[in-house]
Amino acid sequence: MDDDEFMNRLKAFSGHDEMWEGFDPSGWRSVLAEDQETGGAATGTDRIADTQEDDWDSDDSAGMILNIHKLTVAERRGCKLSKAREFAADEPDYVVPDPKKLEKVDWPETGLAMGDVSPKGTVFVPWTHVQNYPYAFVGKRNSVRAAPLFGLDALHENRVWDLYYVHHPAPTDKKPAVYVPTYQFEHLLDVVNAKLETQLTVPPGKTAEKFYMSFGLGNTPRPRFLGRSNSSEIFMALRKSIPEPHADDDLRRATHLGREAFQSLLDMSRTPKKTNKSDKNRGKRTLSHRAWGRSIKRVQRYLGLRARVVDDPALATGTPQVLDLGSPMVASPEGLPLFVAIDVEAWEQDQGLITEVGIAMLDTADLQGVAPGDGGQNWFSLIRARHIRVKENSWAHNSRYVRGCADKFDFGMSEFIKLADMPSVLADIIDNATFTDPADGTVKPRPVVPVFHESSADIKYLATVGYNPTSTENVIDVVDTREMHQYVNRSNNSASLASVLAALKIPYKHLHNAGNDAVYTLQAMVGLVVKRRVASLEAASKKTSSSTLTTHVPYSDFVEKEGWTSGGEETDGGHAIKLANATDEADAA
Repeated sequence: MDDDEFMNRLKAFSGHDEMWEGFDPSGWRSVLAEDQETGGAATGTDRIADTQEDDWDSDDSAGMILNIHKLTVAERRGCKLSKAREFAADEPDYVVPDPKKLEKVDWPETGLAMGDVSPKGTVFVPWTHVQNYPYAFVGKRNSVRAAPLFGLDALHENRVWDLYYVHHPAPTDKKPAVYVPTYQFEHLLDVVNAKLETQLTVPPGKTAEKFYMSFGLGNTPRPRFLGRSNSSEIFMALRKSIPEPHADDDLRRATHLGREAFQSLLDMSRTPKKTNKSDKNRGKRTLSHRAWGRSIKRVQRYLGLRARVVDDPALATGTPQVLDLGSPMVASPEGLPLFVAIDVEAWEQDQGLITEVGIAMLDTADLQGVAPGDGGQNWFSLIRARHIRVKENSWAHNSRYVRGCADKFDFGMSEFIKLADMPSVLADIIDNATFTDPADGTVKPRPVVPVFHESSADIKYLATVGYNPTSTENVIDVVDTREMHQYVNRSNNSASLASVLAALKIPYKHLHNAGNDAVYTLQAMVGLVVKRRVASLEAASKKTSSSTLTTHVPYSDFVEKEGWTSGGEETDGGHAIKLANATDEADAA
């Protein structure tokens, strides 16, 4: 935006034109540009932790963003200067750093051997805080997005860590605490922010002490060097090789104040505790988890990756099954259903205003004779898609909270259709789907399985255009890839479509285009059920080393595991949820 538009927006927000007399927007822009060039390295506070955004409303924090001598009048009036920072987000001259270039950093060698004491003044962060950062120190919105980048393998991808250790005072059975230099963690955040376009940082205030630990006060031990790790395998090997406590690390020579400080640092190094959840909903969670696992098995049957138990003699004999992804499936897709993935985009400033509808279809009849390939990717090319833009709402573009890509449909040509015609378009695809029965040559309703990523949201959106996909007679099941991903990873935290695709290593681009999202949702569904099928058969193969298969999961185990078990290869997912009570536990164990 130009200077005049920027000033008009500030005046409109504050409601006082005179507050901004003498304010030079170009001068303020130069301050912002300097902050961007330095990346906040000078102060370490110019990036906002998404859980602490309100802190920028204070006068002290505002001075880090704006030339404070130019805004004394505005400050006295109590104007929330964090809003001014939001306006700057529209500036086009900011370029997100290239994560690949940012990752390429060669830390200088420490010159230390295993067991050597770290240099005085080195600042550390516990490894537990590094791994748990997205769960314990990031708000819910960005936690799900960041989590895949903080797994052990992801933390070592294109990255090295200098590891240090500290033993707990004897006598104790606690494992030594592992630390890394804080500057290496801060660089990790820079890379994560470049990849996700976020502004994650070390939490401010008292919590920051957990990320800036300095040892050695009052003759207390300093961390000792463990080694340099550039892979998860080396990391685990080093952790198992931590030397015994050194004689010089005895606390008997430490001052009283030093001992207290040392113990405080060790206490802060513990794994962050998650908020204790009440067990009152444990039963509900358990049944939900079981339902997600059963849904995966039914989709496997619909795709020909699994047969019903009554139709598979191998299960009765205890013979281990083998899945060859390089060959067509032996079993036929059960019922030959049509998978229809639907994604709906709404305007961010009015969720009742629908702007796009994406539809992707996978006809299971086309899968016969086609090998799924690694991760099911051979089937991706069989997906057909439509991208529909609501004609009268095509002016509405999303840019503030998500980057809309309405004009970037990558799987065909976009269509412009009136909102009033949307119910009939969806009904033609789902309600009116038919097939010719080979047995008698008659035309019959085609079984349809709608697929969503977070079905509750998209079904509500569809209701605003006058269509309910779950009320149609030929809809035999409803699939949610968000729930599938949670079950595969045994996680109660939901994941974005981008996170699911990244975890499955499925390439993607131009998300938040409804047509693209619908295609990627179907790809995610295929990838998840293939991954789960491979894992299940591997587990069953190990299990059959004994003489018989276990065909019963004790109820106590079922509850203890909170439903993260669906009976292994001895069950097939049962009836679709729509056709049976979702809380029916007839085949729960």
